[in-house]
Amino acid sequence: MSPLLRSVYSFLLILSIALPSLAFSSNRHPIILIHGFIGWGRDEMRDYNYWGGHTDLQQVLIDEGFEVYTVSVGPISSNWDRAIEAYYQIKGGKVDYGISHSEEYGLIRSPEGKVYDGLFPQWDADHPVHIIGHSMGGQTTRMLEYLLKTTFPDEKSSLLTSSDSGWIKSNTTISTPHNGTTLMPIVYNFFPFVQKMVVYLGGMQEDSFVEKYYDFDLEQWGLSRDEDESIKQYLRKIKASKLSESKNFCAWDLSLEGALSFNDLSETDSSTYYFSYATYATQKKENSDYHRPDEMMNWRLWTSGYMMGKYLTSEIDWYENDGVVNTVSMWGPVGSELSAHVIEEYSGVPAPGVWQKMGKLHYDHEEVIGHKLGKFDPTDMKNLFITHCQLLYSLN
Repeated sequence: MSPLLRSVYSFLLILSIALPSLAFSSNRHPIILIHGFIGWGRDEMRDYNYWGGHTDLQQVLIDEGFEVYTVSVGPISSNWDRAIEAYYQIKGGKVDYGISHSEEYGLIRSPEGKVYDGLFPQWDADHPVHIIGHSMGGQTTRMLEYLLKTTFPDEKSSLLTSSDSGWIKSNTTISTPHNGTTLMPIVYNFFPFVQKMVVYLGGMQEDSFVEKYYDFDLEQWGLSRDEDESIKQYLRKIKASKLSESKNFCAWDLSLEGALSFNDLSETDSSTYYFSYATYATQKKENSDYHRPDEMMNWRLWTSGYMMGKYLTSEIDWYENDGVVNTVSMWGPVGSELSAHVIEEYSGVPAPGVWQKMGKLHYDHEEVIGHKLGKFDPTDMKNLFITHCQLLYSLN
């Protein structure tokens, strides 16, 4: 797709979403941004933002009149641990990963230093929030909703001992592997774990930059990084720990099997609005069902894009991808026959209780949130988020 056609398509898509929300706002609930795998918070990576890259997307949205906050959760932690961290960052208090969960996986239940004032302490059913999650952040939001609504026996934290519905007004996912990604087995089968992590981080910024400004937030595992320890040395320490072989780790949650397991456990809420955006940056090869990267994919994702585009154990419709996640996995959770997840095309009128497919965007996994090598015009990205936030504020 040419840049001109892409801009026209993006404008028409944004306009179609914006039309229902051009009236006065029906709510002013805060919007929470949750990053994905290998993501970071606003106090890391200096002035390079996860949300926007060299553009401060949070500030852009604030300038447009939205109340927006960003949380910073474990970049390679499990969705359970990430959701717990997100809860306490929003609500306030000392992180408690749960008695049973901590005992099962050998965690420090309430690590020192993980205490928060709360970005929005009044958060409850009368004061709900909208959440936008990119990549694994969308899974984390679904886990947070599950933890809010589920009562766990013999626990002590307020999150795990009560059933709270209505705290999340809407859940928007962007490039989220709801049903897993075939990148996970590729990483484990073809690339050493540590090398892949270093390559990905090195693609974001220079190694020296990452060394100084990036935090893996693994205090619950007793895996704090020593002061004189390099990123590569620290990653080797993680690899040597029991973390990388545990199901309480991102690799399990992002796998096809792990995602299906959670999809069968979680449920959509009849009062919550769900929106999903998909991305792609591959095209079919000539005379083949396989996919290859197209001109929209950043070169550092070419290898994964190629390999996902022909991963032999996947179905044909799983070949299309954005370099990190299979596009078909982004529309919403699909479980077994016992699951009750409903996925529909967005009709132009928001409907609660179903996953609404908002559009397939011609971006790779990083560019949709502002990460691109070379020149990058953030106008389309900013308009996409502004328009969607307008839609969120139009919800009754």
